[in-house]
Amino acid sequence: MPESPTSEPPGLAAEERLRALYRAASPTEKLAVVARLNGTLAALKEAALRAAHPAWSAEERRAALRRWWWSSRA
Repeated sequence: MPESPTSEPPGLAAEERLRALYRAASPTEKLAVVARLNGTLAALKEAALRAAHPAWSAEERRAALRRWWWSSRA
């Protein structure tokens, strides 16, 4: 089905709903979201380190992950 020139971009309604949920969330709920996102980010980075350096021990990966995390800039 062709889109009309005035139709919303895909996902816009979902994005607006997500924004509304974040605005309505309590500080505790927002902190929980940040903690989950940080955990996911750390797991993804550790997987990337494992793939890039298969010979590294778990401790070497954790040390590299800490260095990466603390040297990251927003």
